Amino acid sequence: MFYKEQKKEDMFCKGAQVVEMLVVDERIDSTKISRYNKEPGLWKKHKKDLEIYVCSRCPFREKDCDFQSENPCGNVEPCGGFILLSLLKEYNMITASDMELYCE
Repeated sequence: MFYKEQKKEDMFCKGAQVVEMLVVDERIDSTKISRYNKEPGLWKKHKKDLEIYVCSRCPFREKDCDFQSENPCGNVEPCGGFILLSLLKEYNMITASDMELYCE
């Protein structure tokens, strides 16, 4: 879910959409996801792949994504979908083929 303070949106970022499809299709087990913690080092490691498959297709990229902006300020974090997908990629719960298939 995309979040802005004082405003609830019913839209999902592309990363969240991909994670939802992976869970619905039983490609990943959502009960195993909670055992992982944020790992900021992974964001940089997987940024290029996720940019190609996810961020470039995200409806929030242009106006609302500080992480992928040309001049990110401070220690800005990516969206939850990006964080989760970077963990899933790192721990081999999803593959490059999954990214191609689910990010169309």
